[in-house]
Amino acid sequence: MTDPLVWAIQLQAIAQAGKAYTKDPYDLERFGQIEAISQQMLAELSHEPLAKIQNLFIPETGYPTPKVDLRAGVIREDRILLVREREDDCWTLPGGWADVCETPSEGIVREVMEESGLLVGNPRLVAIKDRAVHPYQPAYPYHIYKLFFLCDYISGDPSENLEISEVAFFDRHSIPPLSLSRVLAEDIAMMFCHDDDIRLPVRTD
Repeated sequence: MTDPLVWAIQLQAIAQAGKAYTKDPYDLERFGQIEAISQQMLAELSHEPLAKIQNLFIPETGYPTPKVDLRAGVIREDRILLVREREDDCWTLPGGWADVCETPSEGIVREVMEESGLLVGNPRLVAIKDRAVHPYQPAYPYHIYKLFFLCDYISGDPSENLEISEVAFFDRHSIPPLSLSRVLAEDIAMMFCHDDDIRLPVRTD
């Protein structure tokens, strides 16, 4: 059975595309009604206020496309870099949203610096994952592609910031509680596997 959350997201996408391309004022009204219904469904399914759901989509116009999340694996002496998010007090690979006017490789270097204070280089793509088909929690009301990169440590000392309360390297067998909205244990294991064997192919969903 199809997840009702998927139906709501699909309705939102149909409404957004319809509003972008239709010229008929009556169709615009109908697509607006579909959009309102989809947002009410999303609010009900996610147990979030309707206003919060509506705010997620205010900036979204034109043809709907997935958002892009970047995550970095930085491994030194068989220990992986993780950062502790203040939002949920759990750990994740450093990363965040890709920015416009920036390549994915530039973006992941920037994200690691912003979140950990460390300078990295030589990013190598490890995987492209569709967040919706993996057990990240909670489910998001928009589609996300997650790009994972292995990066080489260059210089710098770990430092916290407004979003990150702690920065540390962890042994593969001693991974702390993870921020499951951002990273899974299988993602950490995948990074170690690719670091162990650089000949492994890029994983793609």
